[in-house]
Amino acid sequence: MRERPTVRQLEYFVALAEHLNFRRAAAACYVTQPTLSAQLQALEATLGVQLFERDRRHVLPTPAGRELAVQARGALRALDDLLDAARVSGAPLTGPLRLGVIPTIGPYLLPGVLSRLRARFPELQLFVREDPTERLLELLARGELDVLLLAREAKLGDVAVLDLFRDPFLLAAPADHPLARRSRVQERDLMAERLILLEDGH
Repeated sequence: MRERPTVRQLEYFVALAEHLNFRRAAAACYVTQPTLSAQLQALEATLGVQLFERDRRHVLPTPAGRELAVQARGALRALDDLLDAARVSGAPLTGPLRLGVIPTIGPYLLPGVLSRLRARFPELQLFVREDPTERLLELLARGELDVLLLAREAKLGDVAVLDLFRDPFLLAAPADHPLARRSRVQERDLMAERLILLEDGH
């Protein structure tokens, strides 16, 4: 049976691929820098591949290192999925759930929802991250988030989607504005108007 990398080695590998700095990667993994370095050397020996180019000032992944870092992240995600599936099969909605939510929804929806979730599922450990849509999708793809709450207009890619509600747009205008007398306004009616909008990203 051929030798396999350890989970810890894969975690150290992914950390260094993300931080590109031994000190920061070691701190992220809560180990000393020599420990991380020794385990990465052992990993390279097991794989028979050099993963990083090192000098006194820089750490850069080799072409093989970049490709294998993607595989390592996938392997760690698969292990996390295995643990989550085992936990859920014993008791649904227990353990950690990492929720990403966009800023235009979170402050209005979550205060009422979170208190009910805590009351109904006391064993659920909910972690909430508020970020723009693109960042949330990136974290979901990397396995750092489990569920997202965002607008369907975004390009979501290959993910399971559940529609929760429709949130209408409302127009606020001065009382003497011609559009204020209408019950409905079309997008074309606004083309010549000056609007106050949130900054890009919302």
